[in-house]
Amino acid sequence: MLQKIRLLQIMNTSSKLTRADYENYLVYLYFGSDQDLLKACINRAYRDFNRTMHGFGKFEKASQLYDEAVILLKESLDSLKLLSSISPMTAEIFDNWHKTTCEKITSLFGEKGFHLFIGQAQKWVNMTMKYIFTVGEKRIEGFSFAYPFCHVPLDNILLEQLEKYNFPALKCAWSRLDNYDEYLQRQIWFREKFTLAPMDVEFMLWLGQEIEN
Repeated sequence: MLQKIRLLQIMNTSSKLTRADYENYLVYLYFGSDQDLLKACINRAYRDFNRTMHGFGKFEKASQLYDEAVILLKESLDSLKLLSSISPMTAEIFDNWHKTTCEKITSLFGEKGFHLFIGQAQKWVNMTMKYIFTVGEKRIEGFSFAYPFCHVPLDNILLEQLEKYNFPALKCAWSRLDNYDEYLQRQIWFREKFTLAPMDVEFMLWLGQEIEN
C-alpha cells in the first residue's frame, strides 16, 4: 500500500524545469560550458569547415594562428554592432562588412604561410552568425538587426537542396571558392529568389523543407 502511494506521489509530481532550462541544456551540450558564448559559437563554426583545411593540423603555427583568427573575428563582430549604432543596417553595409571580414581572415592566414580560401572563410563567418541566432538574443545580445541581411553558409548539404531551385552552380567545390565576387553573386541570388530572409531559407532547406514563394 505504501509503495502504491509513493508511486502515485511520483506520478503526480510535475517538473520544475522550464522550457528555458531544456534549451540551456541543449546549448550546453552543443557549445560547452564556456561563459563566453560568442567565442563558443566561433569555435563551433570552425569545426564545421576545418576538415577542408588540408594540412593545417600539421602546420607549425596552427594553434597561434587559430587564436589570432578567433580574436579577429570577435573584433569584427563587435565592429558590426558598432556600425548598426551609427546608421541603420542595409544589405550594402552588411555585404561590405562581410567582404572585409573574410578578406582579413584569409589575409591573416596568408601572412602566416597558410592559404585559407574565401569559401572556407565565408563558412566560418556565416556559421558563426547562424549559431548566434540559434542560441538567441537573450544569450548573445545585439545582433538581431543583422538577421535580414545575413548570408547563408554555402556547403554541400545546402547546395544539394538548392538544385531544384536552379541555383547557379559554383565553378568549384564551395571550400575552394576563392573569388569573393562569385560568392557574393550567389548571396544576391538568394535575396532575389526568395521572399523570405536568406537565413530563414537556409534553415528550412537544411532541414529538407520545401520553400514556397
